[in-house]
Amino acid sequence: MISSGERKCSQLLCTCIDWKNDDLTMQVNHLMNYFDFTDFELKYTTLEPEENRRLCKVGRCRICHKDLCIGKELPGQTKSDELLTEVYRWMFQMWNPSHDRLLDGADCFSDMFLSVFHESDQEFVSEWLNAKARNVSPACEEGL
Repeated sequence: MISSGERKCSQLLCTCIDWKNDDLTMQVNHLMNYFDFTDFELKYTTLEPEENRRLCKVGRCRICHKDLCIGKELPGQTKSDELLTEVYRWMFQMWNPSHDRLLDGADCFSDMFLSVFHESDQEFVSEWLNAKARNVSPACEEGL
């Protein structure tokens, strides 16, 4: 299994534009033109309901070479099945296989999905994936 380790979002975020004050069009344009995908990151403590969970697609700015993050807060009161479904769907929607490379050690999207979870949760998540996700995404054998 791929381990997410103790990933931390960098505090060195892209400074090419003012992310708090510039308009949304400028922000989207910058992300579309200068975002190089590096990883997905899931911040959580447990698969049971909890607050302050966040899922991010992390990348690097092609101009300043600092981090960029496209993320979302995850609902705090969702049970593990709902959480896994939400994480899987969002990652699948955000990952562009024609542009974004697979992470090192990942042979398919499913491997990349498993990698965002703590090592201690990966067996449970793998079993969930085998039981529920077959109809959502092509299998590894199909190149994802």
